[in-house]
Amino acid sequence: MTSETVSTRPPAESPAPGAPASPRSERRVPLGRGGAIYDLVVTIGFATPWTAAAALGSMHAVHVALGLPGSPPPVLGPFELMLTAMMGTAVAMWALARIRYPFASLIAIDTVGRVAFSTWMVTALVAGASPVIVVFLVPEAIWAVLQAIGVKRAVR
Repeated sequence: MTSETVSTRPPAESPAPGAPASPRSERRVPLGRGGAIYDLVVTIGFATPWTAAAALGSMHAVHVALGLPGSPPPVLGPFELMLTAMMGTAVAMWALARIRYPFASLIAIDTVGRVAFSTWMVTALVAGASPVIVVFLVPEAIWAVLQAIGVKRAVR
């Protein structure tokens, strides 16, 4: 009877002639796993229409209770909740992939995404959205910087 080993790594493409056996893009970025865990914790509440409605309702209540300026998070209809849940599900799945495979290539892509998300949050704030967004903006920007540093170190 023979024993087979099951690899936990995804299948690798054949390296190009002259390419190193372990490309820098497959080096692990420990901070990338941390950012992915943060994303999973923060976005899992937006992964279903029911939990997204509750999360947005809580954000609305905080906005009103603190008397914050700007427009409070709205109560969403079924179509908007579906889109919110789809986004929450996609981010949660992406987080699980980065927890499992925190490769420099994936963390680099995520870092660009964090910059985009941060830009959209600043755009919303400038347009008059609730300052409750800052609770998401600050960690998003911090993780973008930390991951960029981690990717730079990994690919040296």
